[in-house]
Amino acid sequence: MLNVNDLVVDEEFEELLPALTPEEFERLEQNILKNGMLDPIKIWEEPDTGKYIIIDGHNRYKILRKNNIGWNYWENYKIMYSDELPTRNDVKTWMLEQQLGRRNLSDAERYEIVQKFKGVFVERAKKNQSLGGKGSSNLTKVSVRKEMANATGVSEGSYRKMDVVMQSDNEELKQKLRDKKISTDAAYKKLKEQDQKPLTPEQEIDRLDKRIDSIEKTMQMLVKEKEELLNQRILVIGKLDVKCPVEYKWVKSGIFFYFWKAQFYVKSDGKKNVLGEYTVYREEYPSNYIMEEVPEKFRSDFRMVWKKAHDEVIQIEQESLNHSEQAISTDKTILKKFYRVLANTYHPDNNKTGDPEMMQYVNELKNEWGI
Repeated sequence: MLNVNDLVVDEEFEELLPALTPEEFERLEQNILKNGMLDPIKIWEEPDTGKYIIIDGHNRYKILRKNNIGWNYWENYKIMYSDELPTRNDVKTWMLEQQLGRRNLSDAERYEIVQKFKGVFVERAKKNQSLGGKGSSNLTKVSVRKEMANATGVSEGSYRKMDVVMQSDNEELKQKLRDKKISTDAAYKKLKEQDQKPLTPEQEIDRLDKRIDSIEKTMQMLVKEKEELLNQRILVIGKLDVKCPVEYKWVKSGIFFYFWKAQFYVKSDGKKNVLGEYTVYREEYPSNYIMEEVPEKFRSDFRMVWKKAHDEVIQIEQESLNHSEQAISTDKTILKKFYRVLANTYHPDNNKTGDPEMMQYVNELKNEWGI
């Protein structure tokens, strides 16, 4: 039997659910304290980690923890296993269906729920496109907007108008739509009439801030998705039947050895499977953080090959410095000209090619050359 402390709150999943107002939370708390928890908390056992993640009932969970209530106070809890929900995206789809299944939702409220789960529809479209590229020509192209309109329960045209209204900064119109006090067409028409008036600087700043906030949330979601895909990739690479050791090649070089980058890979059936690309100049061995990104079966080889790449770039740098010292003793005039070219290229005042970090390295070279 699970313990309350065994449960995990996943921030990504929690953010997909509507937040309660303080008054709503207090009412729910008093109801649970009086009548017990009639609706079980839904839990998903994540296949890769074995963690028990809450996917429905976050507020109920918080109330139980706040009041130090144990399992015996519950009706029950329900665990969803990997055969029901294999992936995180399957969990999100299930959560979306649960939210849209609530009673008495207005179209605007359904729209807001669907917006939070936009990633589900984008992922569905990507999967459909991927299958189409593998020969499943009978698949119809998935339109993200059309799918989101269907989930909202409106036509694609109405969804487009609703999107304009709900993405605006007109809170009064949006609330009327939620409360079913105005139709989508009427709200859209009214907003367009108001849009004819120029915004004040304060309104324009507010509009831009909201757009920036929306972009940042989307970027955070994409970064999290990328991390999940990279973790999946590590697991899959670890399953390769590879007998040859880890290899590397330089993918970025130049006169600044600090920025040399090595690509580490293993070969399977003649195909190169990249483990990652890293700058190896500073560290003789990879950090623990980098080692975690490498499948366990390759870590020993990876560590030795990293050392080999590090030693190579250090040796090349030393040979270059020795050559530079000879050049310095021969003719500093050439080096001064060379420095001026580099300084003009990487100086921060150069709007096109300026680079403070590179400029710092150029100045270090200047000191080493004694010019």
